[in-house]
Amino acid sequence: MSVIYRVIITDEAIGNLEEIAGYVFQDSPRTAGAIAETILNAIDSLAEMPEQFRRAGGSRRRKSPIHAMVVYPFIVYYRVDESPATVHILHVIHGARKQPRRFKAE
Repeated sequence: MSVIYRVIITDEAIGNLEEIAGYVFQDSPRTAGAIAETILNAIDSLAEMPEQFRRAGGSRRRKSPIHAMVVYPFIVYYRVDESPATVHILHVIHGARKQPRRFKAE
C-alpha cells in the first residue's frame, strides 16, 4: 500500500502564487486562472510520489533535501518529511528569476 502525503503550502509559497497570478491577471484574467490551476494541480500530485523530482539543495536546520518540480515556466520548491508523511511547498518561482539559495525551515 502506498503512502499518501499531506501537502502543506507555506505562507511564502501562497504569496508567490498570488504574485504570479496578479502579474498575469493584468494582461489576461483567464490565463492567470489557468496558470494557478495548473500549478496547484501539480502541487496536489506530490501527495502520491513526492520523491520523484530532483533534489535542488537542502535545509541546513532540518537536514532534509529540498526538491524542485518544474511546472513550466515555474519551479516549485518543496521539502518532504516522512514522519508524519508531509510535503511542505516552500516557494513557487518563475524559472527566469533568481532562484533561492537558502530555504526557511518551515
